[in-house]
Amino acid sequence: MIGEVAAVIGEVVAVLCLGYGSYKDIGTREIPDAPWLIMGVTGVALRLVDHQWKALFVSAGIAVILGAILAFSQLFGGADIKAFVALSLLIPVYSGNVFPVFIVSVFNNLALIKVMEVVAVFSYNMVRGHRFQGDIPLWKRISLYVTGFPRSVEKMDYRFLPLQDTQGEVHLLPDIDIDIEKFKEECDLKEIWVTYGSPLIVYLTIGLVIALLGGDILLSMVLHFV
Repeated sequence: MIGEVAAVIGEVVAVLCLGYGSYKDIGTREIPDAPWLIMGVTGVALRLVDHQWKALFVSAGIAVILGAILAFSQLFGGADIKAFVALSLLIPVYSGNVFPVFIVSVFNNLALIKVMEVVAVFSYNMVRGHRFQGDIPLWKRISLYVTGFPRSVEKMDYRFLPLQDTQGEVHLLPDIDIDIEKFKEECDLKEIWVTYGSPLIVYLTIGLVIALLGGDILLSMVLHFV
């Protein structure tokens, strides 16, 4: 009974904190550390109740490893990693169609959402006839089509990350800390390719909700075909 109550508290805190983080991420792309601290402290406090210390350490360890890999690849920002690790402390395990380490299933759902985004962006570019006019290798051209789209420099704001520098050279890994206003001042081009700079906290929140309600979608697909 005590374990069930602790689990419910963890789920509620996770949804509320990640929901707040998603709101801030969409609105400003700047998220305070408060929700991640609340999640982490609550997770440790709940372990004092249900004594799932081994699960906590395993979950946190996997989260740190995944976070480090994603940070090195520049796919996760600082807030994304903090949220990821905090969630691993808050809900180390969960009953349902998920991996024994719950954070893995949340990550799988997040990854599936990202794949859907890639397909949507590529389809959008093909339908709208967006084609990069410069001379770049085919692999880089395809990468550009699945991650970005052209946009007027004048209309850029904090939501869009340049995939080209001020001289027009393509860089597929955007600088998440770029000063957009300074970039606009220094760029003489009228239009460049950009990426939306997907609010990964939102995707993480959606991945969490899906995992809580429906389980690990990727795991379910694999088991269906095995």
